[in-house]
Amino acid sequence: MLDRALQDASYRIVWGSRLTWNRLRYTVWAPAYDALVRAAGFDAARRLSIERLRLAPGDRVLIVGAGTGLDLDFLPPDVRVTAIDVTPAMLKHLERRAAATGRSVTARNMDARALAFPDASFDAVVMHLILAVMPQPERGLREAVRVLRPGGRIGVFDKFLRDEEHASLMRRLLNAFVKPLFSDLNRRLGPLMAGTVLVTERDEPVAFGGAYRVVTLRKPEGSRPADRAVS
Repeated sequence: MLDRALQDASYRIVWGSRLTWNRLRYTVWAPAYDALVRAAGFDAARRLSIERLRLAPGDRVLIVGAGTGLDLDFLPPDVRVTAIDVTPAMLKHLERRAAATGRSVTARNMDARALAFPDASFDAVVMHLILAVMPQPERGLREAVRVLRPGGRIGVFDKFLRDEEHASLMRRLLNAFVKPLFSDLNRRLGPLMAGTVLVTERDEPVAFGGAYRVVTLRKPEGSRPADRAVS
C-alpha cells in the first residue's frame, strides 16, 4: 500500500510539473505566438480541418488547447464556442480576439486531461496543435471522446509520425532539444486512439512534406459515453 501511494504521488508530481512547464513556456510565447504560427502557413490547414467537421447552426464546439484563438477565424458565426487552455496568458489573447470580432466565446482555464464537462456536451471538438504538445495526450483524446456526442466529430491538426514509421537517429536527437521548448516530434496518432471508439473519416498530409496532417475522427452513433480518463 505504501509503495503504491509513493508511486501515485511521484506520478502526480512528474505530470504536474510538465503541466506547469507547459503553462510557463506558453506564457512566454503568448505575445509572439500568432506571428510565429501564421508564418508557418497553417491557416489553410485550420480551415480544412474545421470544414470537415460539417458544423450546423447552433452546434456546440469545444476548442481544446485553444491558445490565442486562431481557430476562431474559421468557425461559422452561428455555432456556440467553448475554448479551453492551461495558460491564462493565451486565453487573454483569445478573449481580446473574440471581443474584436464580436464573437461570443466561453473561455476557461482547464486541463484537457480532466475536462469539467458532462458526457456528450459537444457536437464537435477541435484539437489543433495540441496532441503533440500536451502531457499524456492519450488522456486528452479520451476526454475529448467522452464529452463528444455520439455521431460527433473531432478535428485534429498536428504533426505525427506515421504509425509504422520509426524515428531516425537525427530526428530523435533533434527531438531532445525541441520537445522541452516546443512539442514532441515523434508522437503517433494510432496509439493515442487505441482503446477509443473513434473511427477515422479522413487523414490528409497538409504541410512540411506530410509531417503535419489534418485528421477527421468520428464517434459512432450509439456509442456509450466514454469514462473519464484516469491516471
